[in-house]
Amino acid sequence: MPSIIWDVSPELFTKGFLNIRWYNLLFAAGVLGGLPIWYHMFAKAGKTREEADQIKDYIVLSVLLGARLGHVIFYEWNYYKDHLLEIFLPVIFSPNFKITGFGGLASHGAGIGMVLAVFLYVKRIIISFFPPHIRFKNRRSPGEFLWIIDHLSILFPLGAALIRIGNFMNSEVIGKPTRASYGVIFVRDLHENLCKKYASTIDNLVIRKASTVHTLPIKVHYPSTELAIAFNKNITDEKKIKNFLEQSLKNQLVQETYFSISPKIYEIYGTPLSYTLQKQNGGYQARVYTWGIPRHPAQLYESFSYFLIFIMLFLWWYKKGETIAPGRIFGTLIVTAACMRFFCECYKENQVAFENNMWLNMGQLLSLPWAIVGLFLILRRSAKTEPKTI
Repeated sequence: MPSIIWDVSPELFTKGFLNIRWYNLLFAAGVLGGLPIWYHMFAKAGKTREEADQIKDYIVLSVLLGARLGHVIFYEWNYYKDHLLEIFLPVIFSPNFKITGFGGLASHGAGIGMVLAVFLYVKRIIISFFPPHIRFKNRRSPGEFLWIIDHLSILFPLGAALIRIGNFMNSEVIGKPTRASYGVIFVRDLHENLCKKYASTIDNLVIRKASTVHTLPIKVHYPSTELAIAFNKNITDEKKIKNFLEQSLKNQLVQETYFSISPKIYEIYGTPLSYTLQKQNGGYQARVYTWGIPRHPAQLYESFSYFLIFIMLFLWWYKKGETIAPGRIFGTLIVTAACMRFFCECYKENQVAFENNMWLNMGQLLSLPWAIVGLFLILRRSAKTEPKTI
């Protein structure tokens, strides 16, 4: 069965403690790529670039914090409640200091952060110590809130589309198994785990489609996958290598199959490991044959959908512009995005274990209130388009 083996490193560049990841680069591209459109929208409405820059600062910070806190609160609070510093610091301190970026961002949290950013921009927080009180003072007209939200809604799916590509590069948010010819076998985690656990034994590992036709002991509906292993040259005992393959590696592959939340390969318990071993260039090399589990590239489904939403909203705004009722673009965004997300979740593995006992997963549940708010904004009477008659 044709399939794609995905073993791309999530790190684009690493030198010392500096670590540049595809995910962070694409997140930044979403922000920077939307800026020219953002400035054009303000110019078309007769607003200044200074205004565009001012609200931009609110939005970038609030969206980043909202996305991060959304992931922490909705998905992994049980972990982060004991590791509070890791919520806000994109680094780890042990065993060595390393810049990692943020490991989890939630689009629902980003949406909440976006709305909150605009609210704080439109309203100014006034804090008084004598007497002590906190109040909001009008900074801009009430209509400014929906105007900004509407125009942000056009750019939001563009950033979301790029972030989902970042998820694909990270081999995360993966889909459920599929027999489709475009299924993707995500083996990066397996690759890193084997190299790390057996660093003293394995010199190099490549996971790929089986390079030769090889008869596996049991016929299954998964594509044959090959682990090409080059052993450290200081290991010269062939019997020791065979014992490693037949015992340690076999057990590790079985554990990946039966005990992993989202297994990437399928190795049957109770059968001998299928492999060939030969000596080349002064060292031993093995070809281990197992099965890969193709999965829906759910990240790319969502990315493509977000790109379509971006194009639809941008063309709508470009053609109709200021004639669109306030709040209607925002409402259209969150209804279409919620419906898309609800549908795509059917093809995705649950991100955390507690979702396995839920009828709807967290992504679907969080999409429901957004859809309700969006329908309200779309269907509500607008003073601009439906003037009150006397």
